Formats: sequence, C-alpha cells, structure tokens
Amino acid sequence: PLDAWARDLAARLGAGSARTTDPTIALDVALEHASAGEHDAAIESFERAATLPPTSGQRNVVPLAWLHRADLELRRGDTGAAATSLAAARAADRTWCFPSSVDNDMLDRLRAAWPTDPLVAGLAGHWLYAAGRRDEAIEAWEVATAADGTDVVVLRNLGVAAHNVQGDPNAAAAYYALARRLAPDDARLLYEADQLAARLGTDHAERLATLRARPDLVATRDDLTVQLAELLTDLGEAEEALGVLGGRAFQPWEGGEGRVLAAWEEAHLALARLALSRDALTAGDATRAVAHATAALHPVASLGEARHPLANTADLHLVLGDALAADGQDAAAEAAWDVAATQHGDFQGMQVQTFSERTAASVTALRRLGRTGDARRLRDGLAAYVADESARRATTDYFATSLPTMLLFTHDIQQSQDARTATLRAQLAALDETAAPDETPAPDEGDR
Repeated sequence: PLDAWARDLAARLGAGSARTTDPTIALDVALEHASAGEHDAAIESFERAATLPPTSGQRNVVPLAWLHRADLELRRGDTGAAATSLAAARAADRTWCFPSSVDNDMLDRLRAAWPTDPLVAGLAGHWLYAAGRRDEAIEAWEVATAADGTDVVVLRNLGVAAHNVQGDPNAAAAYYALARRLAPDDARLLYEADQLAARLGTDHAERLATLRARPDLVATRDDLTVQLAELLTDLGEAEEALGVLGGRAFQPWEGGEGRVLAAWEEAHLALARLALSRDALTAGDATRAVAHATAALHPVASLGEARHPLANTADLHLVLGDALAADGQDAAAEAAWDVAATQHGDFQGMQVQTFSERTAASVTALRRLGRTGDARRLRDGLAAYVADESARRATTDYFATSLPTMLLFTHDIQQSQDARTATLRAQLAALDETAAPDETPAPDEGDR
C-alpha cells in the first residue's frame, strides 16, 4: 500500500486500490511505466499527472508531464503526437516548474528535436545551472530568450548569470530591467534589482525613489523594508526610517541576520548625533539625544532579533555618554563612557574579532575619561591590527553559510576586506587628528 506504482498496477487490474492524487508522485509512476516499456500506460499516466490538482508546497510538474509524454511519443516515432504534447506543455502555467535530474535526458532529446523551443531551452538552462554547467545554461537561456523574450524567470536567471558568471553587472541590470517591466508586481524582483543597483553603485536617492514608488511591494518583504530604512537613514530621513522599522513585526531570515537591529541602531544614532551636532544646543536637544542613544541600546521586541552577547556597543555608549554630558548628567556620562572604554573585541561575521570599527569609539571614550595612556595603547593596537589585516589575504570562513554578505550576487571578498581596512585606516587618521600632544604617534607608526 505504500508503493504508488503497485497501487496503480492494482487499480489497472481491477483490485480497487486507490491511485495517488499527488501530481509529483503520479509523474514518478508514469516514469516507472515508461521504464518498464509499458508505453500506453505511461502515456495515460503522464496525462493524468498533468491534470491532477496541484499539491501545496510541491513543485509544478504539469509542463514536465507533458514534456515527458512528448519525449515518449517522439521515441515511438509519432512526431505529430509529440508536437501536440509539446504544445500542451507550452500552454501550461510554468510557475514553480523546475526540472530534476530524471528530467535531463528527456530535455536533451527534446532540444535535439526542437533546438529553438523556448520552454525546453529555458528548463534545460535551469537544470544545467543547478548542476554547475553555467556556460551551457547561459547558452540555453539565450536561446529561450531569442525565441520568446517574455519568460521572467529566464530573464532574471540571465541577470544573475551575467553578474556572477560573466562578470558583466551592466548586462545583469539590463536583464533585470526587462524582467521588471514584464512582472512589475514581483516583490522579489524589486529586492534583487535593488541589491544589484547597490553593487553597481547607483545613487542612494535613485534607489530610494524606486522603492518609494512601490510601497505595496516593499510592505510584503522584511528585507525590502530594511533596505528602505537603511536608505532613509543614509539620506537624512532617520525619523521616517524609525517609523518604517517600528511599524512592522520582523522575522529573522537566513542571510539577513543582524540587519534589522543594525538599521535600528543607525537610525537612532543618526538622530542622536544630529541633536548633538547643532552649533548651539537648544532646549530639549540633549534630552532627545539621550533618548535616541538609549533606544539604540534597547531594541524593541518587534525587530525580531536581539544583540549578540559578544557584540561591541562602544559606539552606542560613547554617544550616550556625550548626550548625557550635554544634558548635564556628568556622573551618568562617565559611567556610559566607561562601558564604551572597557569593551574589547567584537562579534562580526559569525566570529570574534580582536578589533573592529567600534574600537575607535573605545579610544575616544578613554580620552573622555582622561585615560590618555590607555587610549594611546589601544590606538596602537588598532594600528597594528590594521597593518596585519592589510597584508592578509581574505578567505571565506568554513561556517559562513548564511551571512548578509553571502547574498544572490557574488562579491570579491578581498575587495570587501580592503574596504573594511580602509575604513579602519580612516578612523585611525581621525583619531590622530584629535589626539592630545602626548598621544601623537611617531611618524613611522602613523605611516604604517
């Protein structure tokens, strides 16, 4: 009773066993009949698999069932019946239709018979790309697009391949533009197109305008919502960013760990720094700065994630201390600076880092407390770390399987490390510009 093919055979013998109603299993049964040379039973079973109601959560096998039937008809020498089945496959909805390993030989045979058929070439491209045969996949997708340029999945996949395989981000953007014109209501396409725009260095204002034009799509995805909040903060609209973040209950997603919390912190820090940066603090500015710095340290539950116990918060406590000092709360300010000053290391990229972009905040906090010797030693340690990082070749950590940097579009990990090193160097330069005379590094150290 657990063998779907046995039940199908029993039903054909009049034994009364119930045949499967799952179209994916029905397709397997049809393939069993075909493998045994029971072609008539296979033909009927392929048609049955193509007409059963879809099962939730399963791949769509309707086009594949018709294609397998076309392949069998072709092998039996009936090209007319094969063409009819191929036409039925073309007419079927191909959403969630992905070929598996058992479909590859069938697709090869059909491509030999109909080399320019867009459906067959497109599905073959999906299989080839998944199997690591990327150049062959691109060729197949290009054939599919040349014959029918309306398959959004093929266009999107060509965009991914143009960036990741061919190293042509401009071509990738062109493919995504075509896909979005055909499917303007697809939120995933909008998100991926924005990620690609970020890789291309598209102006933030242009990206923000694109997202603002479709608030309905942004609202359907956590990742798009966070991207919107980040862009708003970058462009001086941190209040609106907080409204976006605070108006949604987020659920952490693989590859986005920490992004919601980071967006929350950056928005509050931006507002705290803005209040403290005015030439003459007006009534309430310092109080607002304290409130925002405090909120950055205490994320709301609706963000869906909490701060890692090893994460460094020196930058948050430094700003909190500055805000408290501006508000006249000197003792509380010193306590906040002390927390910032005593934090060492950080947790980034799923591993502990000896120094990070927050180390400079610890140096500044030590200076606020008058501990210039400790500040100099920590600054020198950061300089040595930067020198070591500059000479190190970047590698992907063995356990780095779901980091925010490991997204759809590949990136140069060495370039990312070089950018991080450049940021740390800039922080060192800023520290040296504001150092007290007894902290000034020797020329050879500063040049290292």
